[in-house]
Amino acid sequence: MAIIATATRATRRSAAPGASRAYGTSLEVPTPPTGTGAVFHSRMQPPKYSLSNAKWFGIFFAMNLGAYGGNFFYLRFLMRQNPPNPPRDPENTGRPERHMHSVDDDE
Repeated sequence: MAIIATATRATRRSAAPGASRAYGTSLEVPTPPTGTGAVFHSRMQPPKYSLSNAKWFGIFFAMNLGAYGGNFFYLRFLMRQNPPNPPRDPENTGRPERHMHSVDDDE
């Protein structure tokens, strides 16, 4: 376990500082013209909530997995199943003499 921790620390130190957390812009910060006062650019007010692509897609796929898994669980284990249809009566004793939607032919 100590070998893995040491290797992880060495990898972090060798990586470029800030490379793993660079969510902002690589553009140059503009300077305001003289005499205009303080201009609030985007580096003064960073976004309150900022997720990397890996975190966002991780949350997105976890949400989808939970939604589909919950639906499957409900349909499979909680919802009642319909009973099977009864077998047909071969004699058909409940058959009406005349169909209710038939056309009346008065001849």
